[in-house]
Amino acid sequence: MRLALPWALLLLLPLLKMMIDHFRRRGGPTLSFSTLDSFKKVPTTQRQRFMPLLFWLQALSLLMLITAMARPQIKDMTQGIPKEGVAIELVVDISSSMDISMPFQDTAMSRMEVTKLVVEQFSAERPNDLLGLISFARYADTVCPLTLSHDSLLYYIQDLEIESRPNEDGTAFGDAVALAAARLKTAEERYSQDDDNDTGYEIKSKVIILLTDGNNNCGRHLPMEGAALAEYWGIRLHTIAITDPPEMKTIQTPEGPVQVEEEPLVQERILQKMAETTGGIYRRATDEASLRDVYAEINIMETSEIESERYHTYKEIFQPFAATGLFLLVTHALLSTTWLRRIP
Repeated sequence: MRLALPWALLLLLPLLKMMIDHFRRRGGPTLSFSTLDSFKKVPTTQRQRFMPLLFWLQALSLLMLITAMARPQIKDMTQGIPKEGVAIELVVDISSSMDISMPFQDTAMSRMEVTKLVVEQFSAERPNDLLGLISFARYADTVCPLTLSHDSLLYYIQDLEIESRPNEDGTAFGDAVALAAARLKTAEERYSQDDDNDTGYEIKSKVIILLTDGNNNCGRHLPMEGAALAEYWGIRLHTIAITDPPEMKTIQTPEGPVQVEEEPLVQERILQKMAETTGGIYRRATDEASLRDVYAEINIMETSEIESERYHTYKEIFQPFAATGLFLLVTHALLSTTWLRRIP
């Protein structure tokens, strides 16, 4: 516990003097009698026994009120303000194909719902990083700007919906990557230590995580144009393709027939090339477990040593002292004017 206004305890000095004077006092005005034998036979009343209570009620009430004025506080929590971290743009496909079901534990859910669950978990595991959210179908949109306030980001992730308008449907992940790269470049300039940085936060690396289940079929930028822009600005791009389990084909070898996977689709080869261009990774996800594994792999890769400034928050606890002091003061006033009233 600590006192926010410890100087208020100086008011205890008058209270201390009041108590000293009380015990030094021998009594009030007196009358002289030749003998007190007759008074000794008079029994002590209840009022006389409780009369000292008035002084203690007054002293304790003042003690409580002075303590309340000093504002006692207890430590509520200790938090850290991150000074550096990774800036990550989460780029998520919301085209109509994301409504296709995919395995989820023992049942099935749409690709969109599974993606939202996995991205939420990934975001919760990056408390010191700047995270932003971009969605895309035919057009790319900034859903949530890069922020350290992840509570608001989680709200936007949960609010993601599949594009239902036919004229807005499509897959333009080239535009989405270009937009994400531009957002990260702007954030780097804002948080640059060379400029006026009132937040004290430094971006150690910039990352884009692109998740899509379709082929780039619209937009102003080709996928490799977006990847080239990311590479130019020093941004690492990780790409994830949500697909059905790969089909197997049989080929004949000198040792007999062998089952091998079909050649990857064109879109997968493009996503792989995009990631390789920027030093990122490409992974395929066919169900909820494999998608979580991909984000977990990226989570391990994109780490940085975080330096935080720690600060404490305190909770005010003066209210019980103030309430007790007022209660004792009111009790003193009531008793001194009624049952324990002195005359004169």
